[in-house]
Amino acid sequence: MSSTAKIPRGEFRNPCPDVNIPAAKHAVDSLLANVTAAHKRFGDPNPIDYEIASYPLRLIQEKIVFERSLTVRRVVEARIRLTVKASLETHCLTAFTYEQALEHTDFHDEDGDDDDPQDVLTCYPLFGLVFSVKDCIHVQGLPTTLGCSQRAGQNEAATAELVQKLINAGGIMIAKTTAPQLMMSNTTHSPLWGTTRSPIQAVAAADQDGGADEFQVGGSSGGEASLVKMGGTQLGVGTDMGGSVRQPACLNEVCGFKFSSMNSTFRWELPSDFMTGLPHTSVPATAPGLLARDVSTLKLAAETLSGRKYYNAEPLTEDDFVDVYKGDPTPEPKDLGNHPRIVYTAQQSSPEVQALVHWLVDRLASLDGEALARPSSTHELGEIDVKPCLEAWMQHATQHGFDEARAMLGDDPLIQHTLFDDSRLGVTAADRAQWAPDTSKLAELRDNFLRLAGVEQADDVIFVTPTYALGGPVQNDSFVQLDDTGTAEFWCVVFNLLDWPSVSVPISLPDRVRQTIRQAALDSPDWAPHLPGLLQADPIDADAQPRLPMLSVQLATLPGNELALLDYAQRITG
Repeated sequence: MSSTAKIPRGEFRNPCPDVNIPAAKHAVDSLLANVTAAHKRFGDPNPIDYEIASYPLRLIQEKIVFERSLTVRRVVEARIRLTVKASLETHCLTAFTYEQALEHTDFHDEDGDDDDPQDVLTCYPLFGLVFSVKDCIHVQGLPTTLGCSQRAGQNEAATAELVQKLINAGGIMIAKTTAPQLMMSNTTHSPLWGTTRSPIQAVAAADQDGGADEFQVGGSSGGEASLVKMGGTQLGVGTDMGGSVRQPACLNEVCGFKFSSMNSTFRWELPSDFMTGLPHTSVPATAPGLLARDVSTLKLAAETLSGRKYYNAEPLTEDDFVDVYKGDPTPEPKDLGNHPRIVYTAQQSSPEVQALVHWLVDRLASLDGEALARPSSTHELGEIDVKPCLEAWMQHATQHGFDEARAMLGDDPLIQHTLFDDSRLGVTAADRAQWAPDTSKLAELRDNFLRLAGVEQADDVIFVTPTYALGGPVQNDSFVQLDDTGTAEFWCVVFNLLDWPSVSVPISLPDRVRQTIRQAALDSPDWAPHLPGLLQADPIDADAQPRLPMLSVQLATLPGNELALLDYAQRITG
């Protein structure tokens, strides 16, 4: 079978023309026809489309609801053109529901015309949001293929509660996006949909056909990361079992948030809401996640899904309303900020990431005492024993065997870089006993980690760690070499084992600092060969110039503290 990695950017052909399952061929051909029809109808993106794509959701809402300088339909049309472009260049879609999206715009624009602006946002807190969904999460009327040909004709009877809550809050779904075969890879490739390509490109791109110099999109939420980066969607809905939201977010310079899987605010269950090739695996849990170009949109979506907000403000008193008359602005409570205890580490990362983590923590610690993001204290985490953590993750992830995965595969060839292990087919009692991980060791690892970090119950603590060893975009050859070490995504694995909420965020560095950090990394013989050079401008920024890659860090916290985590991430990146 052929691969979309060999299809030139700007073209979209069937990645598997020899597929012998009619439903699979129909699914791919329908997507190609949909993309082609939308391109013919709406054309290429224009400067205003890119400007709209650069806005956080709050600004879009202000322009639609308060200023009336935008309409929901204009926003959706911009996203359609950008989604077509993303599809042609990166092959990131499995379904393109733009006709349904346009139908919803009429309702939203009519609903917003006569109502009080604040009432509109109270009723629809995600008004103006265009979102997409990873192809492992159910949407009624569309297949959840997991990149498997024989699942392409199995349309779902119901929509995942997470997706339905976004729709009920005013969101409009525009697409489903690619995931790797069976959800068992940290890249995004399948025989059904081909290879999803990175929107990141080098200034001097020597290899444009999927070779060693091409950038890796990551996975397993690589389709979402690609579409978010290119502005086709404002919010991507993905899943994360070992970094599958945070790693592609880091590799594509966007923000990626992982909930805890033990979420009490919306249902998240197999098989009602999503599917995976390892449906019986609960540790490490497959957690829901969100991707966006800015933290404020992630925060608003997470607040809406959770039904609550992070709030740390000085309550208003009667004195605040003295001499406030009709027509005057309503007094606002004083923001008291967010001052967590910071525990940080730069272990298992490149010199660039090590320097970034220390620079960021030092900058936060040196903030003025009145600064709203100054941490209460900072503490460097002690040395973590890597091997037992990685062994625990693998043992728990694969303890149930792969019989369901084998059934989903059908006749599709197996991709490279997969967790699938056909030696574990045909589960017997003896197999189960042999594969069962030692849960006491996992509990011991958790206890040791908490003790090393000095974490107590209900502790207001935020961890700052690497997301990915290289810190940002990585070319294919280096990705494979770093992946072979087994530690490139170590800190993503740690917080999946703990099942803690975490977020990967790009950090904007002063030019002088960024150049200094890069030079230090170039001096390292071990890391210099993996460092990409200058990148082409951000795909939605018409005025941007070639630049060094943006570097990301991961922030994590205890379950229940996720909204404070996102609030803090917004404060330090805004």
